[in-house]
Amino acid sequence: MSNSSCILREIPWSFKIAARAHGALSGLELSFHVMKLRLLFSPLFLLIFIAAPLRAAEDPVSGKIDTLVEEGLKQHKQAPNPPASDTTLVRRLYLDIIGRIPSQDEARTFTESTDPAKRPKLIDQLLASEGYVSHAYNWWSDILRVQTGQRDESGTAYAEWIKDALRTNQPYDQFVNNMVTAKGFVWDNGAVGYYVRDAGMPLDNMSNTAQIFLGTRLVCAQCHNHPFDKWTQKDYYQMAAYTYGVDTEINPRSIYRRLAEQEMKAGKKLSDPEQRSMRKMIEDILEPLKYGVQDSERQLKLPGDYKYDDAKPGDDVKAKTIFGDRANGKRDARDHYGEWLTSPQNPRFTTVIANRLWKRAFGMGLIEPVDDFKDDTAASNPALMRYLSEQIVQLRFDTKKMLRAIYNSRAYQREATRTEVAEDAPYYFPGPVLRRMTAEQVWDSICTLVIPNPDLRKRGESYKQRLTGMKNEAEQLKACPPQDIVAVARKYAETDADLELRIRSARNKLNEARQENVSEDVKATQKKLNELNAERDNLALKARAELIAKQADKNKSQFVSSKPAPGMAPKAPAMMDEKGVPTMVPMADAGQWKGYGDEFFRAAELPSPAPGGHFLREFGQGSREVIENSSREASVGQALDLMNGPLFSKITMDSTVMMKSFRDAKDDDARTGVLFMSLYGRQPSDTERAIVRETIAEKQKDGWKDVIWALLNSREFIFVQ
Repeated sequence: MSNSSCILREIPWSFKIAARAHGALSGLELSFHVMKLRLLFSPLFLLIFIAAPLRAAEDPVSGKIDTLVEEGLKQHKQAPNPPASDTTLVRRLYLDIIGRIPSQDEARTFTESTDPAKRPKLIDQLLASEGYVSHAYNWWSDILRVQTGQRDESGTAYAEWIKDALRTNQPYDQFVNNMVTAKGFVWDNGAVGYYVRDAGMPLDNMSNTAQIFLGTRLVCAQCHNHPFDKWTQKDYYQMAAYTYGVDTEINPRSIYRRLAEQEMKAGKKLSDPEQRSMRKMIEDILEPLKYGVQDSERQLKLPGDYKYDDAKPGDDVKAKTIFGDRANGKRDARDHYGEWLTSPQNPRFTTVIANRLWKRAFGMGLIEPVDDFKDDTAASNPALMRYLSEQIVQLRFDTKKMLRAIYNSRAYQREATRTEVAEDAPYYFPGPVLRRMTAEQVWDSICTLVIPNPDLRKRGESYKQRLTGMKNEAEQLKACPPQDIVAVARKYAETDADLELRIRSARNKLNEARQENVSEDVKATQKKLNELNAERDNLALKARAELIAKQADKNKSQFVSSKPAPGMAPKAPAMMDEKGVPTMVPMADAGQWKGYGDEFFRAAELPSPAPGGHFLREFGQGSREVIENSSREASVGQALDLMNGPLFSKITMDSTVMMKSFRDAKDDDARTGVLFMSLYGRQPSDTERAIVRETIAEKQKDGWKDVIWALLNSREFIFVQ
């Protein structure tokens, strides 16, 4: 199993369990599936468990949901799926609510409990857990295109702001309003990351806002009237006018520009290059003051090729909403825009989030796609859609309460529909839709097999210390008298101008060396150019450090405790490894993860998106460039990754949680139980036990790896049933 030559030999064994236990496939069909590796994750022949009867939902909202679902099924002459068993449901609840499979102890505790209220109690427990935060963050980061590597610390601050909002169960309307009205510095308000994410793209930002929160795709109207909807190009620009003035950099240079010009006139006459260098030096010195979002006076105008009769090219655009109450665009435009967008009276806003939450639980929305609503868009169950939209308002946009009601419904707690469900055909929800795990669910489930308490293992919070350092530096700069800033800029401007001339000369020499194709000259000139660029960069840092030191000397009591290292925000070496990667923060007993290395953290603790080539990207995690561009489609690469990738050997190391329990088991039957409980959350059937015994008898100790390999590569593991 260590290389690709083992694939054809080993695959039949994994199918053997399903085929012999359930009589699902003939030998010919087995061969077909072996040849078609891309069907490894198809929903066929999943194990069907004995169903447990469902009690009537105690929550009135859950009860009404069931009534409306069952009325819809009856109207379309369909029957609901059978109730799901405890073993099916416990795994589904863990995957849907906290994004990972239950550990064998968690699964056993639930299935062996005789408490009649164990299902609602488990739902409440999971919704209140840190695992919920991780899983919900993964969902939102795909929708909001969160990139933790974006400018400076703004991406990480934005990601952590989202997690904090989920952790405190911030009402959804406030969550959205806080993002679209965000302003200030990144260290004070992580929500400014919503605009920094689209820095320099104000029109695209508005399109994304409408698509995510209003389910309305306006992007086509940016260039012309929408060909498939009622929106005009003017509608688009009027909406964009609300946020067009958002500046994703706080530019402090204008504060000092006039004074600098006065100083230059009053003092020594500066050449044009020196004046340019002085202005650049002021901007570089004040760079820490720009990390944030502010409103500017920038005016949106219609494009020069505007061709419709209702306005002229180049006309100023006044802000106006595309439907509903007209928000006031004259004063505090963004505040009014946020109030209109998130209003309980805005039907698109309430319906879109209700539909998104429904899809999150059931795998399909009442309206599909979830972000392309039109006036004639109809839900598969209109009465249920109306009720859910009303309830999200009645619940004061408490998404946890809405999810709790959905998860407690009989409709959700039925067996999954295993037949193909087309997205362009109405689905009436006899049960949830069978679906493959997301990339994050697969990864987080593997973490559950490897490390203890995966929900509590967190990356370090060194980014907070860096943000604090940036804030301290900015506060010190804001306290500096403008005259001092100009004086320091003047001091270094001549050197900067000289460096600029030398850099230009080096570039010219480099181009000449490249044209002459003299490799030694190219290498030497490139090295010199790099040194000059570094020297120029350090010049601004040196000037800033001198200015801050000068201010600190004036008022040591104010600045001595927060003084950063010269020219940069302080870092926290204890929280960073030698490669600059944040290390673990001891939220719980850090000793429990000793020896597990720096690889197995939940997906929410890794960079967003994960780097290319990572398991998450291979299994469909999105690039975070496009709204919800993750994929659950199976591929040969995924199959090979689980079959023969290095991850399998790490899962089966003696130190993993699963293998420790395996070693402690008293006999082979107990070991078989450990593996099935760890991977499937259930005990094996008699037939499955017999197949395992046969394999171990044939291959002895090596047979156990074959068993683990087969279970891990099965559809029962990879699908949310």
